[in-house]
Amino acid sequence: MENVVTLNAESRHEVGKKIAKKLRKQGRIPAIIYGEHKESIPISLSVSDLKTILKSDTGENTVLRIHRDDMQVDAMLKEIQYDYLSDHIIHVDLIRIDLNKSVNINVPVLVQGEPVGVKVDGGIFDFMTRELKVRCLPTQIPREFVLDVSEMQTGQSIKVEDIEVAEGIKIMSDPHTVICAVAARSGAEEAEEAAEGEEEEAAEAAEEKPEETGAKE
Repeated sequence: MENVVTLNAESRHEVGKKIAKKLRKQGRIPAIIYGEHKESIPISLSVSDLKTILKSDTGENTVLRIHRDDMQVDAMLKEIQYDYLSDHIIHVDLIRIDLNKSVNINVPVLVQGEPVGVKVDGGIFDFMTRELKVRCLPTQIPREFVLDVSEMQTGQSIKVEDIEVAEGIKIMSDPHTVICAVAARSGAEEAEEAAEGEEEEAAEAAEEKPEETGAKE
């Protein structure tokens, strides 16, 4: 089943800051659809509809079927512009897509669990690559890649080439790129941590020491 969200749009015959301000007062956002060597289409979208899409599982990677009057266009969010003084959306760019043609898209990487190398050996976990570029049909875009790192030992790493994907999905990122790793804590780091612990203990002891209430004769 196609994972496509229908979105109703309205025509936007005029452009400019005054028109955009007027639309935002009406709870709508100016937007434009472009791509595939076709004429750009200015539209407006409901702010509430857009926020619902952004909060969904697929978020900015949601495949949209936009209806406007007698027009229907399949598209995806390309760029969302926010007001620099707030988190209010002020403009949206959408790009046309063909559901039968692959697209390049960035998919987030999440990790779960605490590595053995950290929990038992006191190693340091480094999460370096937080998204991967993939190529697939728009309806096959993964929501996210979730990695279980609980079995990772000190000195181990997970690379792009270690990620398993469903048929039809190709990871375009360099296969040798390290996503996350567990490194041994250096002697200097251990010494620094121990020194910080001693300083904290000394400060706590000083706070607990009773104050002298009288002078010696």
